Amino acid sequence: MEHFGVQKGTRALVHNGEKDEKEEEWELEELNKEESRVFRGLAARLNLMGLECPDLQFPIKPGSRDMATPKRGSFKKVKRIARYLLNRDSVVWMFRWQDEPKYSHTASDSDWGGSTKDRKSTSGGLWLMGNHCIKTWCASQGAYALSSAEAEFYAMIEAVTRAKGLVTLAYELGFEGLSNVIHLGTDSSAAKSFVSRRGLGKMRHLEIRDLWLQKEVREGRVEVSKIPGEENPADLMTKILGLKEIESRLKGMNIKMILNEKSGDSVM
Repeated sequence: MEHFGVQKGTRALVHNGEKDEKEEEWELEELNKEESRVFRGLAARLNLMGLECPDLQFPIKPGSRDMATPKRGSFKKVKRIARYLLNRDSVVWMFRWQDEPKYSHTASDSDWGGSTKDRKSTSGGLWLMGNHCIKTWCASQGAYALSSAEAEFYAMIEAVTRAKGLVTLAYELGFEGLSNVIHLGTDSSAAKSFVSRRGLGKMRHLEIRDLWLQKEVREGRVEVSKIPGEENPADLMTKILGLKEIESRLKGMNIKMILNEKSGDSVM
């Protein structure tokens, strides 16, 4: 914020960024060595903040992808986040007392073809033990999804893969009563239907190795449920949202957002 001269008098963004748009010609000019060094430093700080701030993970991603070859427009992506931070002071992860959890829950979402640069989709999700949010993520998908249902399917694979690893880690840390059944929530009826049946159906171009999730669901090791889109907390890691929407998604993770005094009281 100091680098861009962003201060109290600066107009703040009410969204956690701006939608990815086609870059103008001047934005494609590569930065010189010193400017690149400064940009990489700013992007690295935001990456560090993103580990604890789910509301920053999705808007940070485009700037992080520019770290290899920073361009003039890369600074604009970072400045948008600085203007959003004028509205909010911090986020607080709430770990209220609870009995040792027997079940864990994960939720997934996707941003189909959201990148204007290469049209790759994004997977977002979170993992909870009881009411405690332990992990959130936002990552570009390796494969090119040809439909929103396919993008949601890849996001579900990402969520279940991460959840299985985290369940194993929790067991090794002493949570021996934690069930190894993965409870997965998604807001896509089409993707839920696809993983609940056998075979490729109309998505014949999918890799056979991706169909293991159908087997996990069929054998009861993964239970899939439908979540309304506006109630899916993973939505925060795949979309640019307004303050009220961010508040709602963070509440689903038991995370409290503290607004700056100028913007109002703390939001829960």
